[in-house]
Amino acid sequence: MSRPRVLLAPVTVSPTKPLTPSHLKVLLPMDMLHRATATFAEVTHVYTPLAHAGSRQVAGFWEYLDRVHPGLDAPACSEERIGELYTEFQRGEPVSNAALAPVVARAAEGWAHPVSVRLLDLWARHYRTLGMRDPSFGRTGPAPMAVDDLVDELAVRHLAIDGRSFGAPVYLDATSAGLPLRMVVGADGHANYLVTTLCELVPLLAGHDHVVLAHDPELRADYRTVAHVLGAFGVGVSRLEFARVPLNGSVRSARHGDWRGYTVGALAHGFADEYGEAAFALGYRLYLLAGLGRTAGASFTHDRFRRWVRRAAGLLDQARPGERVSLAPLAGRSSYVDPFRLAATVLGRDTDPDLLATLLDVLAGPTGRVSLDTAA
Repeated sequence: MSRPRVLLAPVTVSPTKPLTPSHLKVLLPMDMLHRATATFAEVTHVYTPLAHAGSRQVAGFWEYLDRVHPGLDAPACSEERIGELYTEFQRGEPVSNAALAPVVARAAEGWAHPVSVRLLDLWARHYRTLGMRDPSFGRTGPAPMAVDDLVDELAVRHLAIDGRSFGAPVYLDATSAGLPLRMVVGADGHANYLVTTLCELVPLLAGHDHVVLAHDPELRADYRTVAHVLGAFGVGVSRLEFARVPLNGSVRSARHGDWRGYTVGALAHGFADEYGEAAFALGYRLYLLAGLGRTAGASFTHDRFRRWVRRAAGLLDQARPGERVSLAPLAGRSSYVDPFRLAATVLGRDTDPDLLATLLDVLAGPTGRVSLDTAA
């Protein structure tokens, strides 16, 4: 019997600000899902941090840095300093598309601002500390489609309304599923993040049976449309929503700077040093999934985080070698293992010892630290 071919596509965190618990609420569970599912399926994990470099969010930040901070020593910047610069940028007035055009053109050729390059270097260290796959943020497989080619393909399949020849916008058309039109390319030709997402995913669909999209609730409407579009190509599509994590009683974007004290570096300094990186990494995953749960109604606190890291340390200390068992039963009829079920199984009192040993090896062992973009 052939192994399922699963394509994982979490929403991308662009390298413009620190990684926060809300970002990791998507990235860490998807890392767990990948590791567990790869024991019985062929898995491809698409995650390119600079995929949306031409967007107003990223290109706008880069234009701001060159205009306002032309002499900035990017390699010397800390993650916190970059976050402060991003907060400054967000407080300013947006610039015109014409002002962004040179930056967008350079980004299309593969250029990245030194500040984002520096941030990716810092994130690579965080990935290693957290035991995540692919600290090099590489990617293999087909190159993304050109925007014009994507729009042509979608229009042929009646998935887009193409106004380009009239100087009008392009809309994704999922009205057959009861969803509203969504403008994705403006009349000025500027494409938004949904287009770059589809440009990455559509070329990969022919080699996969199922796509798992992951996003936060704020992007639900957009990702319902993306799921409809991908499904029209004949693959199964699932969506996983991961609620944003409240900090200090509120959920706000990283652009507001509420991440201070909650970056990976800040937390690792206080907890990985005390309990070890393996316990820190497993504890972080368990806290986000089991501690905060699907809705993340409670705020992330250092005291609760410490309890989960301590609990993870206990699990790892008590772990005993066991016979390797299949994790496929945890998927049920699905093509993948739900990360919330993984966390519940790890913590279950009646979990079979061999299953627990296998889970801890897969989720916390060094064998999981391989390239994110390759099939396991």
